[in-house]
Amino acid sequence: MMEDQGINPVPRSWPEKAQDLNLDVLVLIPVLTAVFQTLQDPMGFWPAVAIVALIFVVMVLLLGLLIAPIRRKRMALDAEHGVFECTHRERGSPLRRKWATGYAKAEPGRLLFQAKTGITGSLAGPLVTYTELDVVSQPTKAPWGIFPRGRVIELSTDKGTVELAASASSMDLLIKRCP
Repeated sequence: MMEDQGINPVPRSWPEKAQDLNLDVLVLIPVLTAVFQTLQDPMGFWPAVAIVALIFVVMVLLLGLLIAPIRRKRMALDAEHGVFECTHRERGSPLRRKWATGYAKAEPGRLLFQAKTGITGSLAGPLVTYTELDVVSQPTKAPWGIFPRGRVIELSTDKGTVELAASASSMDLLIKRCP
């Protein structure tokens, strides 16, 4: 049997990396500071603050909307290969509240998981293979701190019970690929 090489998700694009580093906010701050100083004299302090705050929120939302299709395309390419971003933890682990962030790959009869460094870092952890998969609970809403807008599912595996948190579409992919 061929040894697993690891999970190879599609790399993040440079706009996604820039947003992850909050470069959009760092660029907006000096621009909005100049706008504030220009507006402060004719309008007053508080109206200028309100206008600059409104411009800031609108610009951040617009930049997020511009990057969303890029992120969806990357995630769709990953999904074609059964790869999705998730967090997971093993029940009975000594680190009961510690969830590992990384990528999972759903294959027929098994689930591969590889942790990554930090929230946006590269894959660095060992490849963990779970087999003998069985769904213990249906997906439920994930806590915001674990996986925002995600779902949590409990799986019985050869290594014990595993909780996995991912997006709703990733849960569908997992259930479809790992019956």
